[in-house]
Amino acid sequence: MIKNAKEKIDNLKIEKRAFIGGEYREAIDGEIIEKTSTADGRDISGLSSCKKEDVDIAVRTAKKCFEEGIWSDKSVEERKKVLLNLADLMENNKEELALLDTLETGRALKNYYYDSIPKSIKAIRWFAESVDKYYDHATPPKKTSFATITKEPLGVVGAITPWNDPLVVAAWKFAPALLMGNSVVLKPAEQSSFSILKVAKLAIEAGVPEGVFNVVPGLGETSGKALALHNEVRGVSFTGSTEIGKKILQYSGQSNMKKVGLECGGKSPFIVSKQCKDLNRAAKILAKNIFYNQGQICSAPSRLIIDSSIKEEFLNILKKEGEKYVPGNPFDIENEVGAVVSKKQKEKIEDYLSIGMESAKQVIKCGKKSEFIKDGSFFLPTIFDGVDPNSTIAQEEIFGPVLTVLKVDSIKEAIDVANNSKYGLAASIWTGDIDEAYQVSKALEAGIVHINSYGEDDNTVPFGGVKESGLGKDKSIYAFDEYTNTKTTWLHSESL
Repeated sequence: MIKNAKEKIDNLKIEKRAFIGGEYREAIDGEIIEKTSTADGRDISGLSSCKKEDVDIAVRTAKKCFEEGIWSDKSVEERKKVLLNLADLMENNKEELALLDTLETGRALKNYYYDSIPKSIKAIRWFAESVDKYYDHATPPKKTSFATITKEPLGVVGAITPWNDPLVVAAWKFAPALLMGNSVVLKPAEQSSFSILKVAKLAIEAGVPEGVFNVVPGLGETSGKALALHNEVRGVSFTGSTEIGKKILQYSGQSNMKKVGLECGGKSPFIVSKQCKDLNRAAKILAKNIFYNQGQICSAPSRLIIDSSIKEEFLNILKKEGEKYVPGNPFDIENEVGAVVSKKQKEKIEDYLSIGMESAKQVIKCGKKSEFIKDGSFFLPTIFDGVDPNSTIAQEEIFGPVLTVLKVDSIKEAIDVANNSKYGLAASIWTGDIDEAYQVSKALEAGIVHINSYGEDDNTVPFGGVKESGLGKDKSIYAFDEYTNTKTTWLHSESL
């Protein structure tokens, strides 16, 4: 358990410079990003604001390492050992990594220390233990010929990661990319760069050669754009908004048609059928997944689609469950929920709350504001009932602790309302009827469907959406495909 969190942060030496070629360095033009922690209001300015020139140096450094084979020519067993070493080093530094992420993002320390950081470590270990089970293939041999189908590294891979779960998503990307022999240039969100800059140094200690893993912090419109447009980057994996995801696709077409993987926005439906056998459990799971981390989760079930016959009973239960997620001091290890990430995000949520107040028939606030959160970047869990399925708050991703309630009178209507969205990341159906569960899960337009559950997955299954929620997959054995090219080699033996 972490005690005296603020005092420990005061004594931390926080690295804010880019990490290129195995060393920390300032941005070429010396520019920095100014920002304030929503966790306690302190000034945490000083992060290097990398530009096109900095990204170019990082990419060329990574390319040189790839071409020299100092990492790509290592055996799978060697690369596996190094990544396992990195996971061990991250575990040894778990407290510092959790403190850094809480300071930057305002998310609860409890969540980082007991959940998020351990998840990132577990993901790295899973990928490392899985890579030697990722096999190439061969066709059945003919009399004088046969063919092999092999997976080969792309070269230089760009990874662009979000602020809401910094190290987990980073691990989902850099671990499989490195294990397949690529060199990596990672651009973290400017709101959450401190922890991955620490991990980059730990990677060198673990045995990753200098220049193979680089981190270029900066603004998305500068360093992120430069990375996605760079002609020497052969693949880019992005997690963030749909708006920026579309730009990443454009940048690929404008440059070298690099391979693109996107995990973008969501407006995930949580369907509760009148056949549901356990409303209490459904409400408990819904409250956790929409309200923890102040709703700043791309797959959050932000649309409750519920049969009209059970709506009032369910909302009474849900309100009580929502009270468990009233935000508090992010540095208190006992608190479940902290702040939103920034003033900009706070203002965005406030705008949507204003829209909801005007358009919803009923507004339910869960819990009461304490003296601690009245003036900070914190929001009470909010439920908007009586919402038009086509309204702004039912269609747009809010990325806050805001749930819209959509009443239906049949399971067919529930499916139609659920699919009435440009997004298709996750979905859920709660029912006691196995036939209904199967039919609804098949009909839902989503990359991930939960039956009588939500958010219950692990590293063995892929994560990603359909429609405007993106393309490609993070996690699982399928993630290795994102960082490789498929090559066919045909051998004709008569001439040998």
